Amino acid sequence: MYRNLVAASALALGLAGCSIGISQDGSSPHSEFKDVPVAFKDAFDAAIRQSNGCLRGTDNAYRVVPDLNESTQSGVVRVLAPFSDNEMSRVDLKATGPKTTDVRIVMWGKSTWDGAAMQAMQNAIYYGLVSCSAYMPLDPRPKVKPKRDLPD
Repeated sequence: MYRNLVAASALALGLAGCSIGISQDGSSPHSEFKDVPVAFKDAFDAAIRQSNGCLRGTDNAYRVVPDLNESTQSGVVRVLAPFSDNEMSRVDLKATGPKTTDVRIVMWGKSTWDGAAMQAMQNAIYYGLVSCSAYMPLDPRPKVKPKRDLPD
């Protein structure tokens, strides 16, 4: 009996020290982009498809929970861990015009929910295509410094 109590206590302490999910202190990887040239409902639907297709884990144990507020043209798509309901990913969306949306993406930062997943989510919202890998460059225009000053 004491052995079971010790084992249960060790398990509880181990789980308490192992925090999973988006951190409350803002240290989790996140990305914000304003006035995305995509209608709000299309962006919201893309975030749901991307979450279902790529962020539910290998055994689909994680839940995708969308919350749409049509009156304010805003919504959130969350992926929650089983048992604890900790947020593994979160996409906040807000319409800024008839065909533009502000988007904020936050990921846990580990495993399936890393920086690459964040970039793939951004691509899914921009292009409307689900892909678990990000194939598009962050900025297609390379920054080039002029080699010399040109005369006026």
